[in-house]
Amino acid sequence: MQMLNIVPRLMTALRAGEKRHTIRWQEQKITPGPLCYVSNEDPATWVIVDVAQVVTMPLSSVARYLGKGDEWPDAVLLAGMQEHYPAIQLDSQVEVIHHSAPRQDERALHLALLAALTVLECSLHHEKRHDLAWLDQRLHPEFKEITLSGTLLNREQIIAALMNEENAQAIISSDFQLMEVGTQHAILLYRTAQPDGSRAALRSSHWVLSAAHGWQMIFHQGSTAAAGS
Repeated sequence: MQMLNIVPRLMTALRAGEKRHTIRWQEQKITPGPLCYVSNEDPATWVIVDVAQVVTMPLSSVARYLGKGDEWPDAVLLAGMQEHYPAIQLDSQVEVIHHSAPRQDERALHLALLAALTVLECSLHHEKRHDLAWLDQRLHPEFKEITLSGTLLNREQIIAALMNEENAQAIISSDFQLMEVGTQHAILLYRTAQPDGSRAALRSSHWVLSAAHGWQMIFHQGSTAAAGS
C-alpha cells in the first residue's frame, strides 16, 4: 500500500475528516487508490484514505486552484511549505493529492494496521536499530526472540547485542502478511534477504497493543527459508 508520513498537527485534521488534500514536492509518486498516512512521530498512529486525483502544478498556482487565494498569499504559502521543504520555490512543480475522508471499513482498517506494523518492524531493521530509547519503547518487557541459529534470547540480551553491533548487514524485507488475533494482538509474517539474495529467511513477529506505549513486539522468530520458498 502507498504510504506518506504526516506531522501530528495535520494528522488531527485528517482524522477528523477536515483535511481532503495534501501538497507534496519531490517525494514518491502517489497514484489514485488506497493511501495510508502515518504519523512521523508515532508510526502506530495512522489513517487510510482513498486518493481520487493527483494534479501537478507550480506552487504559485496552488492557492488559487484550491480556492484559498485570500488565505494563502504567496509569501504565506511559501513559508509554510519551506518548513517541510527548505529548497522549494514558488515556481517548483508540486503535486496536489485529493483524497477522501478516513475509511472505516474492515478491509481498510486491516490494510492500515498492516502498513503501520510494517513501518514499525522495518524501523528495527534500519534507522532505529541502535536507538536505545526506541528499542525500550517498542520491545515489550517480556520480549523473547528465537534466532536463525535456534537460540532463545530475552529482551536484555537482544538490546545488549544491538547496542554492541557494528556494521550491521543490510537486509531487504518483503511479502508482508498480517494475522489479526483479536483487537490487541497481531502477527506479522514476512521474508528477508540480503541485497544479493543470500541468507533468505522467513520471519514472524507477535505485536501486542499497549495502552501506554502503543504497539510493542513481544516475540520474534526467524527461520532459514527453504530453497524455492
